[in-house]
Amino acid sequence: MEGFTSSLIDDLHSGRPRVEIIGNSRVVVENHRGIQEYDDGLLRVKCAGCEVRITGDALRLTALSLDELAVTGTIVSVEYTSGR
Repeated sequence: MEGFTSSLIDDLHSGRPRVEIIGNSRVVVENHRGIQEYDDGLLRVKCAGCEVRITGDALRLTALSLDELAVTGTIVSVEYTSGR
């Protein structure tokens, strides 16, 4: 179990994005680097070396800090695209 805990701590502090999807109504993105685009059907989030793209209906940004954001609404898809 010790190796698992160490790996989890490394992941949380690596600067890589962490995306938590809760049902089809909430997404939390940690370690983001800003919002690229936002409207009620699309949220594009810049992260280190990638972009997280959330599509849905009635999307609402419900929390925003320097490293974490949360969006609610009807989530249709969450895509991860690596940087080129």
